[in-house]
Amino acid sequence: MTQATTKLPKAHKRSWSDIGMHVLLISLGLLISLPIIIAILTSFKSLQDISANPNAFFPREWTLRNYQTAWTATPFGRYLFNSAIQSGIIVLSQIIFSVLAAFAFTFLDFPGRNAMFNIMLGSLMIPFQLTFIPNFVLVSEWGLANTYAGLTLPFLASAFGVFMLRQFFMSIPTELRDSAVIDGAGNFRFLWQIVIPLSKGSISAFGIFAFLGAWSQYLWPLIITNDSSMRTIQIGIRYFLFDQERGTDWGALMAGAVIVLLPTLVIFLVAQRQLVKGIAMTGLKG
Repeated sequence: MTQATTKLPKAHKRSWSDIGMHVLLISLGLLISLPIIIAILTSFKSLQDISANPNAFFPREWTLRNYQTAWTATPFGRYLFNSAIQSGIIVLSQIIFSVLAAFAFTFLDFPGRNAMFNIMLGSLMIPFQLTFIPNFVLVSEWGLANTYAGLTLPFLASAFGVFMLRQFFMSIPTELRDSAVIDGAGNFRFLWQIVIPLSKGSISAFGIFAFLGAWSQYLWPLIITNDSSMRTIQIGIRYFLFDQERGTDWGALMAGAVIVLLPTLVIFLVAQRQLVKGIAMTGLKG
């Protein structure tokens, strides 16, 4: 009885601590999600409802007219297509280059390997704004403005992706490499049949990061494209923001924002477990 009575308060303390932690996490989650929730609810409000009840949380009358306005007021489908092409090219290219470079930095021995890797890591400290003008001048001189090549060229490789995948590749046992060499497997066969299957989680996690970065780009597509047919979805939203007679159409704006948010939200919900697993499996081995 004495042991039971002494253990009981500890169990109670542990349960109250768990409850407090869950309450804190739920509160933070709701706080972070609040702007998204407000945007979704506002997208179902009419313009009159927004003007008459700007502080109302829920719409008085639910309507889908804002989504129709967002889709028809501008070539929204074209903008979505451009963003999909841009993001697809960037993600595929970054995965290919990151896998190959990470494999070389991990398994191949060549002169200057460590120096090259350190230089690549140093590039992570350089903000994109610093290289923005040189990239713009270079792409413009090559005549690639208003093209998919111009939209994607500065982002075809990712130093973060190389670093992330290299850290996971270094956790692969060296015995697998030795066995592959003994069996006569070359570098490409070892990469394709052993390294990539073992690294699907980390590669998938990096692919999600690459997609989020490519899909949310605003400044570069704004500068490198001046043709409406080449605008991405992030740039296309602003075309229906202001009406000279009625002012800003907040309902259509929120509807467009929700449409833009859907791909990233769906990908996160579908690949959430894979994302967490890939990050957890990526070690920090130096």
